[in-house]
Order: sequence, then C-alpha cells, then structure tokens
Amino acid sequence: MGMKNRGVNNMSAAQDVLATLLKETQLEAEMKTMTVEQITAKFQNQAATAGYLLDFHLSDEDFFVDHQIFMNRHARYFAMPTHSHEFLELNYLLQGQCTQWIGQEKIQMKQGDLLMIDPGTGHSIDKLGGQDILINILIKSDAINTKVLQRMAQRHSLITDFLLTVGKKNSRHRPYLHFSTADNQRISTCLSYLLADYFGDETPKFEKVELWLLVILAELEDIMSSEAGELPFNKKVIDALAIIDSEYASITLEGLGKKLNFNKNYLSNLLKQETGLTFKEWVTKRRLQKAYDLLIGTDKPIEKIVAELGITSPSYFFKIFKNEYGETPNQLRKKMHRSKKL
Repeated sequence: MGMKNRGVNNMSAAQDVLATLLKETQLEAEMKTMTVEQITAKFQNQAATAGYLLDFHLSDEDFFVDHQIFMNRHARYFAMPTHSHEFLELNYLLQGQCTQWIGQEKIQMKQGDLLMIDPGTGHSIDKLGGQDILINILIKSDAINTKVLQRMAQRHSLITDFLLTVGKKNSRHRPYLHFSTADNQRISTCLSYLLADYFGDETPKFEKVELWLLVILAELEDIMSSEAGELPFNKKVIDALAIIDSEYASITLEGLGKKLNFNKNYLSNLLKQETGLTFKEWVTKRRLQKAYDLLIGTDKPIEKIVAELGITSPSYFFKIFKNEYGETPNQLRKKMHRSKKL
C-alpha cells in the first residue's frame, strides 16, 4: 500500500510541476504580441531576459550564486539570438518541439530529447510555441571534477571524456551531443524527479537535484557506450584512456605506445589534440581520483596509498592533491570521518 501511495504522490507531484511550467509568465504574455525586432530592442540593454542575457556571452556570475547548478524554463515566444557561455548546458525538451542552431547546423529536438552543449559554443534557439517546454540545466564548469561529477570521473567512459574535456580550446570533439531519450523509461523517470525536486517547492532541493543529475549522466553514458561507433571520437584515444584508467600506477607513455602500436610522440600529440590534456595530465587525474576513493573509503595509511598510486614523492602527491581538491589528504579524511559521526 505504501509503495502504491508513493507512486500516486510522485505522479501528482510531476503533474503539478508540469502545470507550473506551462503557466504563462507576464513577460511571455507581453512578448507574445511583439515582433522579434521589438523584443530585441526592448531587452537589448537590460540585464536579463527570462534567465538569459542579450550580450551574446553569458558568464557564471549571471546564474551561479550559492550552487553549481541552475535550472529554468526557456522563455516562449522569443527567438534567442546566437550566444555562448562559460558553463556546460543540458537542454531537456519536456514537451513539444524545438529547433536549435549550433553554428550552421540545425538541431531538431523532439519531446523527450536531451542536448548537451559545450562551453564556448555559439548557438541559438528558434521561437518556442505556447505548448513547448524547454528546460535549461546549467552546470558550472568548475563543478566538473568536483561534487556533481566526482563519481562520474572515477569510471572511464565516453561521456566522462566529453565532460572532462569541455571547454578545452584544443579539444576536437564535436561541441554538442544530442540524445533521443523519450523511449528510455529510466531517464524519463529520473528527469521527472529532477524537475520535481528543483521546481516543486519554493527552494530547490539541491542535494537531490545533484544526485538525479548524476544518475541521468550515468544513463547517458550507457547510451554513448552502446553507440560508440557513431560518435566523433578517435578510437585510439578511447583505447588509450581505457588503458590509463586501469594501469595508472605503472603505465608510461612509451609502454602505452607499444600497447597501441603507436609512436609515443605521435600518441602524445594525439591525446593533446583530441582531449586538450596530455598523457601526464590524464595519468595524474586518474591517480588523484583513485587516491580520493582510497582516502574516504579505506583506513589505509596515506604513505601506502601514495605507493599504490605509483608516486615516489609524498610531498609531490600532497601538492597536486591540494591543487585538485582544495584540501590536503589529511583534511579530506578528517572531514569525511566527522561527517560519518553526525
């Protein structure tokens, strides 16, 4: 009986959120009768238009104050001009249809689709109709590798590679990923919970929002893994990252080259070109991820952890760990122990 009631309550909450998102705002009612030129003229010099600035480049300060995630419903009856931003954007078409442009490429979204857009990528959105609901999920760039995506970074995958290289000027991957997820019940359910926990109350439940987002990204990861042959990644790079992921403690660039039948210099250049990170940076990243896991999940002495990572200098380890996580290994471990006692 309890489980059945919970299902009814969840369905009711989702319906309430949908009804809230469908409500026409005063701004939308005004724009509904205006031409594109009138709308642009009206808001060109104002600070914001339904969550977006019209200065063609949006900064983190416009959206992120106390949290690293921001969500809103995109304004209807308004064609968003070409713009770019510093953060990662995930668009979810809850209802209706939507046309977006990334450069000269037309992206036709249908109900249930998700579109992930790289920071710094210029894109525009055609005017939405009255029944079209597009949800903008914005993730602060420096949140990647931190709280929201920490566990994503601990498992090698195509989507993790995309997330870990967003915004890298030398990265050559496609600047967006388009997912058709309407028939994926798991993702649809998670998105419903995500919307309910963000829009359902006056104050978003950010801890739950972060967890739902993590699950959604993990599900997208599975989709990408199953469709790897269709994605714009160099297979040798993926193979190289997979080897680094499992052999981080001992792998060398020369050894990696031999495993992949590549000259080490060519492989080094390929990694840098395709991902924006060097071989050494990838190895360091994986070692730090493993160190983080061992520090919070075991009672192993830090000296033993350092040795397991393949790092010979404890002082060097302490330095790079603090640079990555903002605290020393001892501080992290003490903090985690205190939180477990609460």
